[in-house]
This record gives sequence, structure tokens and C-alpha cells, in this order.
Amino acid sequence: MSRRHPIDVLNRLLRLLFRSLPVYLQGTQFWARGGDAPGLAVLQTIAADRKRFAKRLAAAIDQRGGVAEAGQFPAAFTGLNDVSLEYLLDCVGRAQQKEIPAIQRHLVELEGDPEAHALAAEILANACKHREMLDGLAQVPAPSPFPRD
Repeated sequence: MSRRHPIDVLNRLLRLLFRSLPVYLQGTQFWARGGDAPGLAVLQTIAADRKRFAKRLAAAIDQRGGVAEAGQFPAAFTGLNDVSLEYLLDCVGRAQQKEIPAIQRHLVELEGDPEAHALAAEILANACKHREMLDGLAQVPAPSPFPRD
């Protein structure tokens, strides 16, 4: 396997986290019901964690003499501006399923840089925690829009 320069790997991790759907959604309006507070809290936690790790990644890139390249949000995200939180959480969950293996690959690529490897390991553990949070939401039945008798 060819090894990539740690700055390149850190920048890919930065883009993965900072230009993700949860971070994008912090600047948008989407449809949420009164009973969506747990989902909103999970989404806010994920976005806050990703921003926190993005700052640490940018600092690690800077320490190695690189330039942090956060990139742009995917244009496809704009099509999600007016959908429900329930749909968005499903999208975030499906993205998370793809991101965890990508983070694992980045972790392997950073084995030659102990500090960066440790940061990537923290990011992976955090992503797994987010996956559990999202899975927990899926197990909670949505409130019925109809009153009980």
C-alpha cells in the first residue's frame, strides 16, 4: 500500500468532517416537529464534535507546515434544505456508515505519524459513538400525530 503524506491525509479527514451534512445543516432551516428534540440534540452534538475535531485537524496540518484545505460543501446538500429532520437523520446515518470505513483507512495511512494517528483514532471513536446515537434514535418510535383516546 502506498503511503500518503500526513498533511494530505489530515486534509482529507478535515474535508470529511467539516464539509459534512451535519455541519451544513447548522446553517439551514429544515422541518422539525415538536417531538424531534432528541434528533435535534443528536444532530447538534455531531455537528459540534465535527467542528471541534476540524479545528484540531487544521492545527495539526499547520504544525506540519501545511495549509488546511476545508473545501466546499457538496452542491447536492442544497436539495435537502426543506426536508424533514427524520429524513435528514436517515441521510446522516447512511453517510456515517460510509465515513467510518474511510476514517479507518485514514487511520492506517497515518501510522507513521503517532500524533496524527492518535487524533484520527479519536475521530474514529467519536464517529462510532455518533453511529450508536443515530441507531438509538431509530429504535425510539416517532410520536404519533394523532391524539390518543
